[in-house]
Formats: sequence, C-alpha cells, structure tokens
Amino acid sequence: MTADYSHILDALIKQGFHQIPESNPETGKKFDYRITAYSLNTKLSFRFESLEHFVEFLKLSDADSEKRIAVLQTRFTELGLDPNQFFWVNFFEEGKEKEM
Repeated sequence: MTADYSHILDALIKQGFHQIPESNPETGKKFDYRITAYSLNTKLSFRFESLEHFVEFLKLSDADSEKRIAVLQTRFTELGLDPNQFFWVNFFEEGKEKEM
C-alpha cells in the first residue's frame, strides 16, 4: 500500500510528538489517539482509508506492536466500524484523554 503520510507526520512533529522516526528529540511528547467514525475537526484529526492503512502508518511512526494491533481490531468491533472502510484518527498527547 505505502501511502504518503508526510502531512500527518509533519503535523505530529509540529505539535512536539517524538514517536516519529528521524525526529525523535528526547524531550518530545508521546502521542495517543482515538478512533471515531467522524473527525473532531482539530489539527490532529486525520482520515484513514482502512485499518490496514492505519497499521501501515503506525509501523512507519514506530508506534506499532502486535498487542496494539490486536487491541485495534477489538476496538473496531466494539465501535461497530468496518476495518475495510474509512474512519478518523484523532491524535492527542498521551495522558490527556479526558480533554478529548
């Protein structure tokens, strides 16, 4: 698949997140995310075409793991989302879930 994720990576880097290859300052923040069927209309809300597309992004950003992928698959089922359809990922600073 290999899509161009540069706009997403650039936005995350601008917000100071460090889970990005080649832009990993030790003082950077860790990101987390929520998957929804809609955008939260923030600078860090991005559309992904499928779960496979999002997993590819996570691998490129060094934020993937077998456990995380399994959790994602379960989460899709819980949300009633089709992993082959588009969805939105809303990124935020790890630990700031309550502000989302």
